Amino acid sequence: MRGVFLAENELSYDMLWQTYQKEKRSNELQLIPKTFYEEAAALIGALRSNIDEGATQKENAARLLEGIFEKRKQKIMMYAAYGRKLPEPMPQQEAALYDGAVKMMKESTLDKTRNGPATNQLRAIQAIPEIILPSGKKLGPLEKDQTLEVKDREDCMFLMNNNICKEV
Repeated sequence: MRGVFLAENELSYDMLWQTYQKEKRSNELQLIPKTFYEEAAALIGALRSNIDEGATQKENAARLLEGIFEKRKQKIMMYAAYGRKLPEPMPQQEAALYDGAVKMMKESTLDKTRNGPATNQLRAIQAIPEIILPSGKKLGPLEKDQTLEVKDREDCMFLMNNNICKEV
């Protein structure tokens, strides 16, 4: 067994390696104890650094821990983006990351009125037959220069972006 021999249920170098491999192979968050990062920090601190092999092992353990966190961070962001709940138990650092990402996504919404037309009054640029708008409503037929009022912002944007109408 590589690593430090610790009391039962405490994290070892081998367990850190296995956790890294499981996270790397799976798209799902693996279950880890709430105290995982604290235990890993204690393990890294306990590894000998005065012997060349110990220094290498200590550095490797630190890299493994960073790799685990980076992989889990990516997965947590995906969970937040798709509104999935995190598995329990979850380390506090990861729960805080998830909560912050969810909050940011909820606060970051598109203000549809900012980029839309100032008015819903539009003028037909060309004569068109009857068309179906994104809202599902029918419009037309329209004569060139005919003025119309469109209540749905998405419909207004569709008509203007496709050079069917322009703002009055």
